[in-house]
Amino acid sequence: MKIRALVLLAAAPLSLATPASATTKKECVASYEQTQSLRKDGKLAQAREAALVCSHNDCPRVVRGDCTEWLAEIEKSLPTVVLAARDEKGDETADVRVFEGDKLVRERLDGKAMPMDPGEHVLRFERDGAEPVTRKVIVHEGDKLVRIEASFLKEPKAPEAPPADKGSGVPVAPIVLGGVGILGLGAAGVIGLLALSAKSDLEASCAPNCVAADVDPIRTKLLAADITAGASLALLGTAAVVYFASGSRDDTKSAMPRIEFAPTIGGGFLSLRGAF
Repeated sequence: MKIRALVLLAAAPLSLATPASATTKKECVASYEQTQSLRKDGKLAQAREAALVCSHNDCPRVVRGDCTEWLAEIEKSLPTVVLAARDEKGDETADVRVFEGDKLVRERLDGKAMPMDPGEHVLRFERDGAEPVTRKVIVHEGDKLVRIEASFLKEPKAPEAPPADKGSGVPVAPIVLGGVGILGLGAAGVIGLLALSAKSDLEASCAPNCVAADVDPIRTKLLAADITAGASLALLGTAAVVYFASGSRDDTKSAMPRIEFAPTIGGGFLSLRGAF
């Protein structure tokens, strides 16, 4: 855009002087120059105000002609916005003040379009008794009736997560471990009693010359009873540790030991695996 220079010849004879105009020639020239400078800097809202002055009928024709042309171009390029706000109930309200920085843009919303220079703007909406709402917007040259809305609607608080259930009932893992341990002790007792009964029968019938084929099964049963009893006691101890040390059901589940049984000739072998 070329900036035009204007020189006015103040050469009207005193005898032809007319009454003072509403707009002086000095004001016309100043507004003429301001219109060009402000428009070049992208300050279209201020350039529009200056163009309105220098396009006044009281200004010289050459000034008025250029400013009228510029005013039409500025009006076409100057963005306009409509400010709106909603109260705490979600209803649209006019009782809102709008600031851009420290500058009061609107004392109260009226629903009318407002010119705004193109570029980035940070608007602060204020309402009595509510926290300010900030809106950051980018307005583009040529935009018209862009709606910028702020909401003072209070968002519902997210429901708090229920506290971990630590005191209601006994965790499942200790119950399972303890139950298996008790059953194991019972099984060990039964196997041991059967082995001791068979041992008594052999002692009464063939001791001390009993054959190995009769003695070995009894020994195997006694060994199985001992192993089963030891594993069962270990399970009971683990159940107690898990009960007192578990922080949550998930931790208990992930740390739950596993019981493995391996059959052997004449009996079996119990083992306990897991993280403690």
